[in-house]
Amino acid sequence: MRFQNAAFLSFTLLTLIFTSCNSPKKEAATLLIYGGPIYTVDTLQATVEAVATKDNKILFAGSLEDAQHYKNDQTQVIDLKGKTMTPGLIEGHGHFMGLGYNELNLDLINTTSYQEILDAVASAVEKAEPGEWITGRGWHQSKWTDMPSDTVNGFQTHYRLSEVSPENPVYLSHARQI
Repeated sequence: MRFQNAAFLSFTLLTLIFTSCNSPKKEAATLLIYGGPIYTVDTLQATVEAVATKDNKILFAGSLEDAQHYKNDQTQVIDLKGKTMTPGLIEGHGHFMGLGYNELNLDLINTTSYQEILDAVASAVEKAEPGEWITGRGWHQSKWTDMPSDTVNGFQTHYRLSEVSPENPVYLSHARQI
């Protein structure tokens, strides 16, 4: 009886040890990237050897050896061949300071008349303190469906603009025609 209890306990103990050491099945990645510096923007692990993702969500970031556990026959594998990978930067060519400053200005790129510009300025004036500059960019007269009646060499005069913005100076830069 004593031997049977010891054998049962030994078997139970070995089963527990074996199952606890056996790692659970990991999710399969749809994409595995490796082969160049991969920046994580994580202060604890600033760079890694590999990243495994599933449906555009990161499953794992770390060593290539550990990332291989997420790979199966359907996993797309990308070798960076020494190129750098950074998170979240998709812009191919942008002037970030300019893009940021543009958010502070009136966007006049899609205006189709001088009246639309006047309306945009009038709306900005309602939110501005007297004396505060109203700035905008992107208008082009070639996009307008009609021209203002008072122009000089094809360009509008300031009179109607000054009417909607008597207490605020206005600077609206022109767009280059492409």
